[in-house]
Amino acid sequence: MDALQDEVESLEAILMDDVCIKRTASGDVDLIETTVLPLTGEDDEQQYICVTLQVQPTPGYPDVSPTFKLLRPRGLDDARLEAIRTACNLKIKESLGFPVVFDLIEVVREHLTGSNLPSGQCVVCLYGFAEGDEFTRTECFHYLHSYCLARHLNALRRNYQEEFEKLPAWLQKTADPFQALCPVCREHISDESDSLKCAMPPSELINAPDFKVTQELREMQQRMSQLYLQQKSRGAIIDVKADSAAVISIETEEDVRRRRRRKEAEAAKKLEGPAKDEALKPTSSSTFAPVVQETHRVMPEPTNNNYQHHNRRHYRGNRRHQHHGHHHRADRDREPNPGSAGGTSGGSSAATTGTGKQTKSQSACSGPTR
Repeated sequence: MDALQDEVESLEAILMDDVCIKRTASGDVDLIETTVLPLTGEDDEQQYICVTLQVQPTPGYPDVSPTFKLLRPRGLDDARLEAIRTACNLKIKESLGFPVVFDLIEVVREHLTGSNLPSGQCVVCLYGFAEGDEFTRTECFHYLHSYCLARHLNALRRNYQEEFEKLPAWLQKTADPFQALCPVCREHISDESDSLKCAMPPSELINAPDFKVTQELREMQQRMSQLYLQQKSRGAIIDVKADSAAVISIETEEDVRRRRRRKEAEAAKKLEGPAKDEALKPTSSSTFAPVVQETHRVMPEPTNNNYQHHNRRHYRGNRRHQHHGHHHRADRDREPNPGSAGGTSGGSSAATTGTGKQTKSQSACSGPTR
């Protein structure tokens, strides 16, 4: 462990902020990590490739070989990474029993300096970097043809302008300005579209053969068409025209809680309703319900036309007349005046039998005595 501590102190003194030492809770060294760049003098703009070397000392180091990883490569393809990895393994075997971390850093730096040109493919055109091609390194160490990067930035600006014009006037005032993004990692990069306008397209793009539809491509199109119809029948394809009028509502956590509380309150109210109705019902189990029927007044059978006339009420001059003796003066004058006994006996017989009929004089005289 003393050898490891001395090596760590030397690395921190030489590399300073370029090395990161991660320790355990007990203070032992757990990881040593540094980003390795090619040697280009003091012109940092010419450092086109890089890779992060991570070394993990094992118990018994340096007598036991450490483990290492190559992380976050920029401008390096798989073949070049494998070459660096092989050189590091060879160096570890040669330096068994001695501190080897600093030697591993030097091995990686030599390989980067010897091939300080990006390898792999441009993510925009998918062509490689040939000699004479103009390429640009972004701040996040991704490499693209200058011609392709200019097309990417122009497309981003065009899309931004289209979306900006769709906004209402009050939102346009507060909209964020245009920001260029890396096509690989979507990090912010500087907008150099003006300086990249004169960039020439890559040589492979210029010399590429004309596109032709081959039999293999037609077969692949048929397979893709069948797959598309199958996915569409299962509802896995989004129809832009059909879903253009659909509105997506995004709820916050607070909105979800409010909606749940509202549903719970409505459910509780529904449960309280039947309980209140049961409490208001009478305890008797009788199912009696009053029935209102339309009744008609039954008139007694009239003895004659005059009797029926007497049972009516007349309104004259806003006054109700119930005495109609004046209608029958002529009748009283024509009939003889019966005796008191006869009248009494007649009245008593009518009262006792209940079936006797009133005479015209009796009915006429009965009016004033009411």
